[in-house]
Amino acid sequence: MNQTFNIHRFTLMLRIDWADKGKNYLLMAGVLISCLLILMVPVALSDEYGNFREVLHYFALIMVLLLGGSLYTSNAFSQYSASDTGIAATMLPASGVEKFLSSLLINLLFVISFLVFFWQFHYWIIDIANKNLPASSDKYRYIPEDFMLYSTYSYFGIQSAVFLGSVYFRKSAYIKTAAVFIGFACILTLINLMFATRLASNPSKIVAFPLTGWKLWYYSKDGMSQPEYVAGFYHLTFPPEMFTALQIFSVFIALMLWTCAYFQMKEREI
Repeated sequence: MNQTFNIHRFTLMLRIDWADKGKNYLLMAGVLISCLLILMVPVALSDEYGNFREVLHYFALIMVLLLGGSLYTSNAFSQYSASDTGIAATMLPASGVEKFLSSLLINLLFVISFLVFFWQFHYWIIDIANKNLPASSDKYRYIPEDFMLYSTYSYFGIQSAVFLGSVYFRKSAYIKTAAVFIGFACILTLINLMFATRLASNPSKIVAFPLTGWKLWYYSKDGMSQPEYVAGFYHLTFPPEMFTALQIFSVFIALMLWTCAYFQMKEREI
């Protein structure tokens, strides 16, 4: 079979993948969007501020991270998981690049659309909710920008990891990929937290995630004539150049995982 890229064969592959997975993807989209609406709409259904209703948007974001980037992607290479469908998939008269790009693009179509929907709906519904509140009332706040950026990077990090796992593991790919990813994330977070705690001289409270700045709280210690620290809050962020480098690094990691998924799929074909 000719392994060069051909736009006509690629278009046919897109049609085949859509016919095979499109219906399931649309059903999953309906379920996930319904769950988001249940969590996010309550802020606009009351004429008084409620902290719990604001927190529901963070729960919705967690659901987006855990399901939006992984639930779709876990089925990206489902045709290779069973022997009967796997043989048929490898025998399709299309190059490896065409098969790979077809699965990736259809997956990204839903993954990116789901993320864009969440953020646009979040800002829109918060604005509507604040218009319904009295002028003297507390206002609902957007999810902070730094948290938004970090969650977006994490979202695509999860997608690329699950995308590789969906073709790397032959059985129980979703569970195995989740176990490896959670284990790696926990170890990386622990190392980052230990480093930040030691370098910041053991603050009273610290929030430090990988590839983000550090939020440090210092409280006065009881029973001391002179406080060891001045009570206060410090937010240490990366310089603009370093932050740009981290963004490029995150994109590079995602591209590397996609590339590994391509070569793993090629091995399946062999």
